[in-house]
Amino acid sequence: MKKKGRKYDAGLPRLMYGYFLSFSESEAPSFSKFARSIGVTLAELEAFRRHKEFDRAYAECGEIRRDYLIDRALTKRYDPSFVKFLLAAEYGVGDEVGDGDLDVRITVTE
Repeated sequence: MKKKGRKYDAGLPRLMYGYFLSFSESEAPSFSKFARSIGVTLAELEAFRRHKEFDRAYAECGEIRRDYLIDRALTKRYDPSFVKFLLAAEYGVGDEVGDGDLDVRITVTE
């Protein structure tokens, strides 16, 4: 007999948003951890994205997670190279990121 997971309810977007905002300093927030905390699989959580409000919250939580990882890499709490790898994989960016020359020009006006 197949066990059914949690059904979608209108409070899930706010619950997920709160989870990502209040995540502890010792670990990075993730959608997998949130899914387990509410008793669903990651696949079930992603299926909830068909609901417009949940999809918006999911995207915002992705940005919270991205900012969290970047902040930890900048302060060297997390390995910057590994954070770069994670974000490149998540956003579908290939190996070309950071491997080429970067031309920066700064103009000072008074």
